[in-house]
Amino acid sequence: MLHILRKVDYDSLSNKELASWMDDQFQTKIVAQLQEQEKDKIDWRVEINELSQMQNWGIKFNKNVPRSLGKSLFYICENSTTYFNQNFISRISLNYTWPLFFQKFPLGQIWLPKISKQWWDEIWQGEKFIAETTGYNKKRFRGFCPQEFSGLQVENFPFIALNILICGIYPLILCDYIHTTSDIVFIYIPDRAFKYSQLIEGRTLYQELLWKLHHVFDDQWTFDSSRGPKSAVKALDLNPVKQLGYFNWIIERISSRMCDIVAMPDPFLREQLGMTINRAICDAQLCTTCELPYMSKYFFFGCLDKLANLAVLLNMETNEIDAWERLLNEEFLNKEVLFKIKDIPDNAGEYLRWIVKHVLEEIKLSDLSPQDLRDIRNSHHGYKLRSNAFERLMEKTGEINNDITLILTPLILFFLSKKWII
Repeated sequence: MLHILRKVDYDSLSNKELASWMDDQFQTKIVAQLQEQEKDKIDWRVEINELSQMQNWGIKFNKNVPRSLGKSLFYICENSTTYFNQNFISRISLNYTWPLFFQKFPLGQIWLPKISKQWWDEIWQGEKFIAETTGYNKKRFRGFCPQEFSGLQVENFPFIALNILICGIYPLILCDYIHTTSDIVFIYIPDRAFKYSQLIEGRTLYQELLWKLHHVFDDQWTFDSSRGPKSAVKALDLNPVKQLGYFNWIIERISSRMCDIVAMPDPFLREQLGMTINRAICDAQLCTTCELPYMSKYFFFGCLDKLANLAVLLNMETNEIDAWERLLNEEFLNKEVLFKIKDIPDNAGEYLRWIVKHVLEEIKLSDLSPQDLRDIRNSHHGYKLRSNAFERLMEKTGEINNDITLILTPLILFFLSKKWII
């Protein structure tokens, strides 16, 4: 469903076969021939000159390149599809965006996975069925699908899941990607990782506001020790071009889960599962990248809620309370999660396995059981809680080590490694 067709490096950029292949993917030659035929039919004062338009685009593109390497990565990626004639993205890529990428990152790579036509056919057919069954398409323009403005529909699963590669490991950015009209995804893998910081980088006015809350749900180590907000992996330890096995591993799991989704006969169940995992990944991404303890832990508990719901959908548990507490159970993390991620290669795999063990240690050091963490989660409703939950909370210090939130990426990868059958 998501298969890597090519991997481009600096040496292959001038390959004529690559240029021809790219033209085929974007149907460039067909459109160019049609333009030539149209020239004879258009008034002589109007000139179609795709080459000069591409050159003008290229001049503007190269003129506005950021000085920062990190910003250059995102600039190149986001401009990869901005040329107005999408059929010529192949030539824009080979003449402008890709050469600049390799100028900035000589040892980098550009991977080109493609989303299969079967994925879109099955998913859109299912969404159309839901729209007709619920009467949604009678209230809106035909052709649109329910929850179309949420960004969480199952069709978005491959894109949301690919975000794990970008920022699933705190505090690093390992790549960027963009989806093209040919259904090929351009994954830009630089030859260095980039470090970011929500609370320190730049010190904007918004950051000044966040600092007013930095003590809420904080632990005793934040900003007062060498650890910083959370334990951070070093950029040198996770050079993206040395983590290509990790990239492959995740893309293969995304593809396998796409196959599972398409195989589900019930469009409603398919959408339920897809929207649940999509929200869980979004929460995990925000939790991992946030350094403000209150914000990070809010998304941490939110993600666990979605994963517990997903576990029930997948028949791992019969109810969400048991599923929720299982996610933070020592035996589950040691035997099931570590087992599922044991084959993740490269330093990234070693780091993710270390995270699982480290989080278990921090939970013990904080004297927190899964029930204790569940009580804290329930306080999102306020502190008038059922049973003796409030009394149990009053027996604790209120400290949750910030590193505990880092468990979410291994948990997401655990679910991506399981076969999805409902």
